[in-house]
Amino acid sequence: MTISHANPGQLLPAGDPDGPIIRVAGDRLDEAVQRLTGAGADSDSAHARRFLQFARENRIDLRHFWARADAAGRLLHAALFVPSPGRTCMVFATAPASHQQARSIGGVIGHGCAALVDAGLDLAQALLEPAESLLCEAYLEAGFRELALLSYLERPLPTRRSCPRVSWPEGAAVEPYRPDADEVMVRLLDETYIDTLDCPGLFGLRQTEDILQGHRASGQFDPSLWTILHLHGRPVGVLLLNPAPASRAIELVYMGLAPSARGRGLGTHLLNHGLSRLAGRREHTVTLAVDDCNAPARALYRRAGFRPVLRRRALIRPLRRDVGA
Repeated sequence: MTISHANPGQLLPAGDPDGPIIRVAGDRLDEAVQRLTGAGADSDSAHARRFLQFARENRIDLRHFWARADAAGRLLHAALFVPSPGRTCMVFATAPASHQQARSIGGVIGHGCAALVDAGLDLAQALLEPAESLLCEAYLEAGFRELALLSYLERPLPTRRSCPRVSWPEGAAVEPYRPDADEVMVRLLDETYIDTLDCPGLFGLRQTEDILQGHRASGQFDPSLWTILHLHGRPVGVLLLNPAPASRAIELVYMGLAPSARGRGLGTHLLNHGLSRLAGRREHTVTLAVDDCNAPARALYRRAGFRPVLRRRALIRPLRRDVGA
């Protein structure tokens, strides 16, 4: 398929029997949002207007919006690519109703990914409900691969009375993250990724500095809720908690231990320390996502009172030319 950096709304000479692919902008955004969300061609555009208003209020980038058109120029289905801090991109696409549509929608997704190669992004991601098999087929058609089945867990914020007590073993100590500790944090994150059971397929696809930037941008960054664990003076673990004001929750963005610190119960202590920092706050819940294949982490969170609320299938596609899909 030929990629052209065309003007918004211009039909691209893709030479595809399913119809040309266009880059959507301006007065066609309303129609594209309807196709993206599955609204019928004869439906009113109230839902699309609400979506676009939400996008404006939350500064969601709509420049990377692609759709396939029929011979008359009417949009059939669409895919939206939303860049995120840390050189990643979330992809949203029309849900297909047949295998033929899955192939056609996969073409739109693949086209959009190819157009992002020069946009400075490293990774495209998508989260699907487990039952969305045809939509998954469309992403696989576009060169994505399945990364993990994620369980989303939550628990109430601890009260001051129910706050877990932390009794650190000898040689263990914690300190809050400092903005001047980025170099230490990057090295520590790299150590925690060694032989990780949490989405190991991500290893090597992004620079750790970009991952750190992405963690900061998840929700609202509060350095007082980021903890570095030391063992005998050496950093060996990290726990990152970010407020999410829109959902009145605290997100456990990441927790990891270096291999030398595993199997000692330090994960339990670190998690309890983080929960103890949340007592008395106004948020309602603590949330997180964990790879279903990470049995030790799931057991740890279960013991800490986390319960599953939903599951999502995570898919990824590298975008850099020097990283194989």
